[in-house]
Amino acid sequence: MIGEEDRRNHRRMQVQGEARMTWCSSGESVAVRLEDLSATGCAFVVQRETDPGVDVSVVVPSPDGRLAGLERHGRVVRCDAVDPADGGGWRVAVAFDTEG
Repeated sequence: MIGEEDRRNHRRMQVQGEARMTWCSSGESVAVRLEDLSATGCAFVVQRETDPGVDVSVVVPSPDGRLAGLERHGRVVRCDAVDPADGGGWRVAVAFDTEG
């Protein structure tokens, strides 16, 4: 049986760090805890639920001031509750828009 990682075209990097998510419709921005990142999307934990299909912008600051941070637009594809024993909040998966 093929594992999920084997079906992916782009490797997912497990990361831990702060990022910001902005709802494109309202411009409201919140801090999020980034969990993984790939060329096509990311996942993070945020303290507010958001609906799948919502357009968002995700900004990941650079750890090095000499390099620009990452800013990508995308769409929420999943939002699942996080167990309070694991810190609570909502685990959100975002698929980045294709550039072209």
